[in-house]
This record gives sequence, C-alpha cells and structure tokens, in this order.
Amino acid sequence: MKLLILSDLHVEMRPFSPVTDGRRIDASADVVVLAGDIHGGARGLRWARETFPHKPIVYVAGNHEFYDQHWTQLLDPLREMARQHDIEFLEVDGVDLGGVRFLGCSLWTDFDLFGQERRGIAQRLARARMNDYQCIRITKTAEFYWAHSKYLIPELTVRRHRASVEWLKGKLGHGDPARTVVVTHHAPHPHSIPERFREDLLSAAYASDLSHLMGRAALWIHGHIHDSVDYEVAGTRVVCNPRGYQHWSERFENGSFEPGFIVEI
Repeated sequence: MKLLILSDLHVEMRPFSPVTDGRRIDASADVVVLAGDIHGGARGLRWARETFPHKPIVYVAGNHEFYDQHWTQLLDPLREMARQHDIEFLEVDGVDLGGVRFLGCSLWTDFDLFGQERRGIAQRLARARMNDYQCIRITKTAEFYWAHSKYLIPELTVRRHRASVEWLKGKLGHGDPARTVVVTHHAPHPHSIPERFREDLLSAAYASDLSHLMGRAALWIHGHIHDSVDYEVAGTRVVCNPRGYQHWSERFENGSFEPGFIVEI
C-alpha cells in the first residue's frame, strides 16, 4: 500500500496545489494521509475531499484546526463533516483500509520531554508563548469545571495526551505490527525535534517520548514539527512531511517538503 503523506499545509494561509510538474501528486497513492494543521475548523476536511476526490483519506486534527473554536465541541462537527465527505477522521479511533490498520489521534504532549521536574516550567512557558493556549476556547462543562479559564490550558492537553497514549497502548498490544500505521499530529519521539530546538523548553509542547510504544507499528506519521523527519526507533519508521508557514520571501518554512512524498507499507 502506497501512502501519500502530508501535514501542516496551513491552507488557510496559502493555497496548496495537488499538481506538481504537470502530474497529480496522488497519482500513485492508494491512501492520502493528512496529519493535521491542514485548515481551520472543519474546512480542512472539505478541502481534502475536493483536492483528492478519488482517494481514501485518513485525517487527524492538528492544534490549528481548533483555533477560534471550542476545543472538544468541534469534534462532533469534524466527525460529521468527515462522514459527509467519506473521510476517515481519527481521534482516538482506528480504521482498516485494505488490510492495513490505521490508528489516529491529535496526541498532544505530556510536557515531560525534559523530565517531570521541569514539566511545570514547560507548561507555563507554553501557556505564555503558544497560540494554542490563547486561541482555542473551552466551554465550562463537568469535564472542565476546575479550569478557571476561557481558553485551553496545558493541564487539559496533558490529560488528553495521557488518555490518547493509554488508548494507543491498548490497541498496539495486539494486531500485526507490520500492517499497523499510527497517525498523530504531535510527535512521538525526541528525535523529531530539530537539533536547533533540542534545548528549548518549548519543544516539550511539540513532542513526547513514547519509546515504549515503538516497535508495535511499522510506521508512525506525525506533523506539528515544521521540519521533515525520517528515522527509525525499535523497528518503527517515524516520518513527518510538513509544508510549514510561508515566509515573507514567498518561500515556505520547510525547504525539504516533498509535495508527492510516498511511503509504501
């Protein structure tokens, strides 16, 4: 099975064309995998089907899908939009396509990348500097009654991360690893952090160390990091193919982005 892998297209900022050098980038793909930060709200799902009209699509939400939205309340509209457009939207959910099992979720992070003793500092830094905690709203429900904020806070994303990891752990405890693909937006291993950011505490909002889950899937696809990555941990190949933001120079952030990046499993 050939997977076309894309993430962090940020179509809300600049259009993306599925045609490169006169050829459709999905021409040889069996499945299109979109690992988040495609477009704001549920618009990315509509865009995905319009852009790839004849292919199965696996889609997970990134953090940007939730900007100017209510965090958990957006999930039902995302699922409904996906149903209408025949897209596999995965949030703590899985699907079998052609004998390959896809497991997906946004994932978020545990903020423990630099150790539990620095978790609190990393959370405070993220809340002060990351738009996630200033642009994603929450509604006071029984789940969030203790969160004295109108906006998302790191403690909530840590809770969601832990629940997602427990779910993945259960699902990856059975099934054929050679026919299993995990798709998340946030990164599952420190190796995904670019060298220039490896001492930056804010990187704890981009990746977690899920080494204990490696080896249970053939492939782990993620986004969020605006650098291309391709490495292996315990037999699991980890890849990220993001376009990233556009600079004022008209060039995009990730000079290594491949519009037609295909991985075969």
